[in-house]
Amino acid sequence: MATAVKWVTSNRTIWKCLFPIQNGTLSSACRKSTYSSLPDDYNCKGELALTSDDRTIVCYYPSVDIPYEHTKPIPQATILHNNEETHEQVLKAKLGIKIDQLEQGPMIEQLSKVFFTTKHRWYPHGQYHRRCKKLNPPKDR
Repeated sequence: MATAVKWVTSNRTIWKCLFPIQNGTLSSACRKSTYSSLPDDYNCKGELALTSDDRTIVCYYPSVDIPYEHTKPIPQATILHNNEETHEQVLKAKLGIKIDQLEQGPMIEQLSKVFFTTKHRWYPHGQYHRRCKKLNPPKDR
């Protein structure tokens, strides 16, 4: 209970600081804050304000102009003189290994031994044999 009272008290003092009431009305509808946690020489100049309906705190950070002389380019990775591997190089190397394994596959002699067939079963049929094949053979009686 004591902590709740402290919180309410501190919350009221915060509201009193944010909304100064003079003669039963707010003194200013949109009031700027003078508090800043940043040092004065910091590059960011932000401002706080309160909207007219007293429900929203608005923060304004204007863009800061930086002279071109104080900038430097982003370093680009050169492939010719780069000793470190990039993500693309690693990915291409891994994909290359997998593709080589898929293309090579088991040899025809190994397949014939595993499945107890002749080697001719594993060679592709030529165009001549595919043309001669009857697509709709007659049904048996």
